[in-house]
Amino acid sequence: MLLFGFLMAFASSMGQTYFIGLFSGAIRDDLDLSHGDFGTLYSAATLASALLLLWTGSLVDRMSLPRYACSVSLGLALACWLMAATPNALILFFALFALRHLGQGLMSLAGSTAMVRYLEHQKGKANALGGMGYSFSEALLPSLAIALLALWGWRVSWVFWGALLVLLPPLVLWLLRGHRQRHDAYLASINHGPAGDETRQQRQWRRDEVIRDPNFYLFLPALLAQPLLFTGFMFHQVQLVDEKGWSFAAWGGLYLFYALISTLCKLLAGLVVDRYGAVRLVPLVCLPLGAGLLGLSTGDSFLLAILFMGLMGVSVGFYSTLSSPFFAEMYGTLHLGSIKSLTTAAMVFATAIAPVLMGWLIDHGTSMDSMALGGVLYTLAASALAAWAFYLRTPPSASN
Repeated sequence: MLLFGFLMAFASSMGQTYFIGLFSGAIRDDLDLSHGDFGTLYSAATLASALLLLWTGSLVDRMSLPRYACSVSLGLALACWLMAATPNALILFFALFALRHLGQGLMSLAGSTAMVRYLEHQKGKANALGGMGYSFSEALLPSLAIALLALWGWRVSWVFWGALLVLLPPLVLWLLRGHRQRHDAYLASINHGPAGDETRQQRQWRRDEVIRDPNFYLFLPALLAQPLLFTGFMFHQVQLVDEKGWSFAAWGGLYLFYALISTLCKLLAGLVVDRYGAVRLVPLVCLPLGAGLLGLSTGDSFLLAILFMGLMGVSVGFYSTLSSPFFAEMYGTLHLGSIKSLTTAAMVFATAIAPVLMGWLIDHGTSMDSMALGGVLYTLAASALAAWAFYLRTPPSASN
């Protein structure tokens, strides 16, 4: 099951921003698109993906996990081949939509949901170890993708990535052998848990009930802080480096440092979540990123860039590990896919709107320092709202 989670996280990279962005220059040149044209198509495709995810995200609750994972894998392979055959901007939109929806959306959802649903007693560590697939792909795939792009061109490269994804279904079926018995045991534990077992007797919320829960909206800004601010500042990192007067090569070298910090924090977060619970950690998860943005806004020393990337790695590492356990603790695991699709859709929406909003602010003369300060205020407000939600949910006497 851990290897399945790792595999889903790794393969979802074909729909992640950092991977698709590696091909943006070649695609724009081939299809005669401007930066604005490509950015608009990408944001529109991502927003459409977020809207559809509100429906398709619940499929992981209704379909058997092997069938769901195999279907998503084959669909993502077809999306890669559609990208390879893209003749114009219209088809590019549909290719981007399919990559984002099946990769970033459904494949990521499959891995994280399985970790906390079937490895419930160790859900923090399980989600952390499964999430290593993201770190491994971020370390390995960019260099390989750039090499294949130079050797074969962008179209043949996407044919290769699609062919690689076709190998996933046999691996999925092997890793999930005997899953029917595992799922039956999970359902039996939900329906007939032993008396006094708080985990097994937990209320299993439906999505419509979650939508009516005020605490959901108080926790949400803290859960969206990392994807919103990370995506916005990384999308406009060239502008940031130019304003600061830093070497872009030196900035690029910080990604290895960021990946190391993020990986270590994922492992640490797995231990902390299992010991203290994910709900009480949510008010804290965006504060390191806020501290990094505060440092970024105070000067132009490259030491501040190191500080920013390190603190961002802390927030990203903890966020990626605790987000799924948070929903399992708050609302149960029976309808987890349907519930997580709400915040996944909100997260995808945030990753679509942040680059456009910050780009508009840059065009109207707003500095990156000013936007960093705005990010600091957002993280403080989001943390305060999440702390209030935790206080409302858990009386002080019960939280000690």
